[in-house]
Amino acid sequence: MKFLYTILFIGLAMMAYAQTQTPDQSNAPSATSQQSNAQLQVQQQSSAQTQTQPQSGQPSTTTQRAKQPNFHRWEVGGGYSHITGNGGLNGFNVGGSVFLDPKISLGFNYDSVYDNTILGTFAVTNVGLTVAKNHLQNFLTGPRVYFPGVHLTNNCNINVVKAFQPRLKPFAEAQFGESNLYTQVVTTNVGTVSSAETAFTWVLGGGADIGFSEHWAARFNADLVRTHFVYQGQSRLRIILGVVARF
Repeated sequence: MKFLYTILFIGLAMMAYAQTQTPDQSNAPSATSQQSNAQLQVQQQSSAQTQTQPQSGQPSTTTQRAKQPNFHRWEVGGGYSHITGNGGLNGFNVGGSVFLDPKISLGFNYDSVYDNTILGTFAVTNVGLTVAKNHLQNFLTGPRVYFPGVHLTNNCNINVVKAFQPRLKPFAEAQFGESNLYTQVVTTNVGTVSSAETAFTWVLGGGADIGFSEHWAARFNADLVRTHFVYQGQSRLRIILGVVARF
């Protein structure tokens, strides 16, 4: 009996030793499971690529952002200003605007124009040589509304890819404020007489911007300026040629 137990113990020991030397089939992945894991990884990679790539017919987010127009919040500008009346006045215009929307801005404008007129017909009279000096200042604020613009192309109609394409953008504007007119009449024999008055003014007109870079544009204005000096209304035409900067 002891011999049989001895043989059984030796057999069990040999079986245990054999199991320790052979890799555990339950823990090691089978060929079928390895293939399933590989297929699962391929499916995950393809699904990730499908999520990152845009669907057919729909532009990617980067393309959509590139097609959106640049929206600059602030604008400053200035240039030459001419206003009719009082012999025609010439000077400068400066202003600034804040954009409430890509097509709507609220701005402030200041005009300072001068005129020196020599009244030569009085030179041979008792009054003597007479010079009339006028200085008109406008302090105006109001909205400006832009309309859809058009791209300017070259005369040869050659399609050239450029970082920036010149664009013509027309606009309409309405401004309200006050004007100050200072007049001085200087005569050789009589002396100097001066007067100053401030009155309500409104402006209605429009113009166009021609963009020649992302932040710079040339501007042309043509406006009707309605002043109210000496309790009467005066209609003037204002022409502005200038440049604007946006940021």
